[in-house]
Amino acid sequence: MTRFSRRAALRCEHEPDAIELSYATLRARIANRAAALESLGVSNGGRVALLCENRPAWVIALLGALHAGATVVPLDVKLGTGEVEVLLAHARPRLILTSDAHRERALEIAGRLDGGVQVIAIDRDDADAAPASDGASPTRSLARHADEPALYIYTSGTTGRPKGVTVTFGNLLHQVRAVDEAIGPQGRERFLSILPLCHLYELICGLLVPLTRGATISYPPTESLLPTELTRIMKRRRITSLVGVPLLYRALARGIEVELKRASRLARGYVAAAGAVSARIPFHRLRRLLHRPLLGRMGGRLFQLYSGGAPLDDQVARSFQRMGLPILQGYGLSETSPVIATNTPCAHRLGSVGRPLPGVAVRIAPRTPGESLAAGGEGEILTRGPHVMPGYLDRPDLTAQVIDADGWLHTGDLGRLDADGYLHVTGRAKDLIVLGGGKKVYPDEVEAVLSTSLGFAEVCVLGIPARQGHDEVCAVVVPAAGDTSIDAEAEIARMLADVAAFKRPTRVVVRREPIPRTTTRKAKRAALVAWIHALDEAA
Repeated sequence: MTRFSRRAALRCEHEPDAIELSYATLRARIANRAAALESLGVSNGGRVALLCENRPAWVIALLGALHAGATVVPLDVKLGTGEVEVLLAHARPRLILTSDAHRERALEIAGRLDGGVQVIAIDRDDADAAPASDGASPTRSLARHADEPALYIYTSGTTGRPKGVTVTFGNLLHQVRAVDEAIGPQGRERFLSILPLCHLYELICGLLVPLTRGATISYPPTESLLPTELTRIMKRRRITSLVGVPLLYRALARGIEVELKRASRLARGYVAAAGAVSARIPFHRLRRLLHRPLLGRMGGRLFQLYSGGAPLDDQVARSFQRMGLPILQGYGLSETSPVIATNTPCAHRLGSVGRPLPGVAVRIAPRTPGESLAAGGEGEILTRGPHVMPGYLDRPDLTAQVIDADGWLHTGDLGRLDADGYLHVTGRAKDLIVLGGGKKVYPDEVEAVLSTSLGFAEVCVLGIPARQGHDEVCAVVVPAAGDTSIDAEAEIARMLADVAAFKRPTRVVVRREPIPRTTTRKAKRAALVAWIHALDEAA
């Protein structure tokens, strides 16, 4: 940070004026936060939870806690209070760092946890911790080892048994270096950060990598994905880079379509002609020149888009590529810190998730042991390298299920490697539901809650393809014997009131016969999906 001292590091776009921190000020704030935590007894290996919305104070709290010697447990503010409590009971932090917006529920949770967990309010973004002069030095120099835990990232809100992914300093260091090397120099970058910082994808690609490159990161006042709000900030801050999920890019593409419909016939004709010409031009700079009026609506400086968390729709990818804005799609898991592979400005193949990062090994294993796999054939994606977690917190049994004796992590996802080494993901891990915004829903968690209802004899939660190309959460319920009057939707809403909104079913189907199951009593989800499709066709 010292070589970018006077450069703007973080901005929070509050109205009427934005809050801005230089790199020197950010470094001083981090040192002060570390000193404050040390005075509270935080030392090597002490666990600190972080419950806060995206803002500079989140960044200061994270880096300050790491500097003080803590291991940080970032939490999603969108999780229900009950879910947060389960995670904290498992993680056992000494402190909870929280913003004013979540202070009350943090206090409520802390009061129910064993061990006297202390809640510390994070102050305003421009005055985090005690006043500091620019260029202040840390209170002490603390060496953190590569194999030391830096973060515990929970892969699900969980009403069942939590899985805390252990992310080491070695994992983080490899990811920052490898992603930076893969992307290559991009000049002066200005990022717009809209994904939750508690997710590793945003933490690595939208925070740590940009900070090492001297970029400026802007945080919108809300987590809104409204194209009008985002484009306003893009214009105001001349944003060059965006880390997003397919839902974001679909929203931006839809916003452009709406504006074009309102435009004059001449303007629509120009855009159509520019699209036809740019399809034959291989150079992105020329494509951007042709679409300059359209790109001007997004600030005119945007040139680098990154996508992860869910499969990117090919049609959306092509529409941005025609404008000279290729979306660089990547792939990874929390267990891989998180990036395994990514497209880059110099190595980009539409429909793939790119090539493995430097130092990352990927191989495709047959789905059935002993089965032979032809070159380019489909199988389970396995990966090994310095990006792989050492294991789940206090769960060696689960760790052994996903990391084999040779160090290969079994992702559970299906894919293939083409002749040029590009990875293509062709299927998803078992029954995991991946929503358009990149959120992941584990059906077992939702079922565990709904199955406690006396009104339901059976419940199955599954993903149903939505019109937008991604899944929606669907609950199939069988009413209890003799209960013909139950309002299934109302009962589900009541049961899931304290569960994160994105996990709640957006569709409920009542079934009057038993759910089809295997001999081991597992629901046959494929059969249920086919049954629902048949109902839709009949309707």
